[in-house]
Amino acid sequence: MLSRPNPSAMGRTRQRCSPTVRHLLIGLLWLGSWPSPGLRAEPAAAATTAPAPATDPAKDAPTPATAIPAPEPLQLKEGWIASQQLLQLPDWLTLGVSFTAEPAANPIGGTTQQAAWIGQTVIALSAGRGLARPPGSWSELDHWSLKTSLTHNSGNDLYSADIGALFPLQQAAYPKGFLLSEVSLNRSSGDGWLGIKAGIVPLNPSFISAPVFDLYVHSAFNNTLNININGLPISPYAALGGIVTVQPNPALTLSYGWFDLNTTQPLAEWLGSLAPWVETPSGTAQMLQVNWAPVGWSPATGTPVSACRTAAGVVRRRPGCRHPVAVQNRLPAALLSFGGYQNGPESNGLYGSATLRSGLPIGLDERVWIGGAWTADTSTTITPNFLAAGLVVQGPLPSRPLDLLVLGAGRAGLNPTAIGSWPSRHEAMVELGYQFQLNANLNLQPTLQWILNPSAAPQPVPSILAAILQLSLSF
Repeated sequence: MLSRPNPSAMGRTRQRCSPTVRHLLIGLLWLGSWPSPGLRAEPAAAATTAPAPATDPAKDAPTPATAIPAPEPLQLKEGWIASQQLLQLPDWLTLGVSFTAEPAANPIGGTTQQAAWIGQTVIALSAGRGLARPPGSWSELDHWSLKTSLTHNSGNDLYSADIGALFPLQQAAYPKGFLLSEVSLNRSSGDGWLGIKAGIVPLNPSFISAPVFDLYVHSAFNNTLNININGLPISPYAALGGIVTVQPNPALTLSYGWFDLNTTQPLAEWLGSLAPWVETPSGTAQMLQVNWAPVGWSPATGTPVSACRTAAGVVRRRPGCRHPVAVQNRLPAALLSFGGYQNGPESNGLYGSATLRSGLPIGLDERVWIGGAWTADTSTTITPNFLAAGLVVQGPLPSRPLDLLVLGAGRAGLNPTAIGSWPSRHEAMVELGYQFQLNANLNLQPTLQWILNPSAAPQPVPSILAAILQLSLSF
């Protein structure tokens, strides 16, 4: 998500009816009372150990009645029919369709209290012989594939500007219309070490973004550390360019990218969408990033979370558990990332993030993260620095082992030259969300956001409390 200020916010006076979030809060409480998909709390069975003479070593060994059973697998329910099966596509062709809706309302604070919604639909198509084969059996031709992606945005993308916030509260807040988000030729590294992507490409997720950021709704947290460089092709925007990745071992990845910013705006407007940049982008941008995924610092993606079923529900496994459970892991693996970018002779910057397992005894498992970005020349961006941190917990409630609790806090420094006489030199944001993953296709994430020092107006704006419900559907 492109975290960008809303330049048209100043002077906007659109008035709307004052909404209430009473029904939204009642709905959240109702959702919280639902049992987790496919789960039910069962009382622990009483031990049934048959007595044996203490002098008989053979009978001292564990019997089937006392042996710990194999862990019960606990996974999301299967979703509805996927577009791949619905259209009966061949294995060498994959199609994915996703829809995100984010209705929002701010009952407190801002220049006005109102409600709005934003929607985004993404269609992605990939073709390649290797898509139907395991990487271990690939020939060179199997490494290559073609990918195209089309995005459609709808709704009020200026909601944040209307209420006086500088940065969008919704990650899908883009101008209405269609966007060609990618047309690329790809070489997947597979089990090897070299990856290539070239054509019309966005810079993320190859650069800046980390998997944990995708769990947030506010644009400053979601995707790219609130970096705001004119014309930088942050998805769903794209530019002509190329990306090369080198992976000398499974834990270490080095990526380099080159993008022609002269093509960003023409591509954004090609299908009729309105480009968001005040000045026409020009020049080139280069990115260099190192990722390290340390082995053993957290369970790998796809490794189940060890848990125990008790009368209260599913909790962390401890010694003596009689009903072990293997819960589907929905948390990202540990990742350390550091990189830099160059956009012309003056606009240079650094960024980095770390996602780690903290060891806090919360829920079934958790991750903490911290990330930040810094720009050397403050004249090229309205946000020369950004710092954020957060916590994500899986299974915060024993009855909901597949849900996620999401907390994040961030501070975006503002460029004094760009904001002029505005009273604030930063905008801060706090997000608290709860993700109900109802099945493999449908996700609901109610979120509360508190915006401190909203700065999209020349006069002081009261802090904003907003409620947003993110609905995500994929098939």
